[in-house]
Amino acid sequence: MIEHLGEVFWSTHHCHATAWSFLLSYVNDAWTQQFPNKPPPQDEEERVEIFFAGEGNEYVIAEAGVELKPTVH
Repeated sequence: MIEHLGEVFWSTHHCHATAWSFLLSYVNDAWTQQFPNKPPPQDEEERVEIFFAGEGNEYVIAEAGVELKPTVH
């Protein structure tokens, strides 16, 4: 989940690495709009941290599992 500039984007991915890649791609694409006179840091984690530091901007990468046999509760 990405929340940026009042908009929320949801996506699902096969693994954490793919989700991180998607998030980083979003940050890279929107960086110059948010920071027109500031080059992005080389370090990916620092870049993401700075990008989402503003109020109302956040992201979540969560993992969920799927049971092979359904259970009834």
